[in-house]
Amino acid sequence: EVYNRPANLFVADFMGSPAMNFLDARVSCSGSDVSLAIAREVAPLVFPLPAAAGAGQLTDGAKVILGIRPEAVTDREGADRNSGNICVFEANVDIVEPAGSDTFVVTKIGGKEVTARLRADVDVRPGQIFSFALNLDKAVIFDPASGQRV
Repeated sequence: EVYNRPANLFVADFMGSPAMNFLDARVSCSGSDVSLAIAREVAPLVFPLPAAAGAGQLTDGAKVILGIRPEAVTDREGADRNSGNICVFEANVDIVEPAGSDTFVVTKIGGKEVTARLRADVDVRPGQIFSFALNLDKAVIFDPASGQRV
């Protein structure tokens, strides 16, 4: 529970290595559908938000922080096949760190560094545009004012 659904930003950042990724996002509500938009230099990334992540408590236009662990940001083939909420996005690869059974990749989204955990055999190089898979079933939403999980 502490690792997967941390109560606040402090605990989320403290638990795990590498630490949880935090992205500034804005909520968009359309009927019962809730999505998050993350601004970036090119078109914003827009992800549908599963109800399990606290979507029912969010209001249209609200600012939130999306927390996502590195293992929930991976390559398409390494994505959890049991998840019903995988979103794919492309981003430039900044750093590649082979780490034995894993390869850690750093990219930027919305001006923030994001660490992804890929399989060791993934062919990825700095400077390339890479298709990342984001498991939104593992997303955690935080209130930026209080730091508490929504």
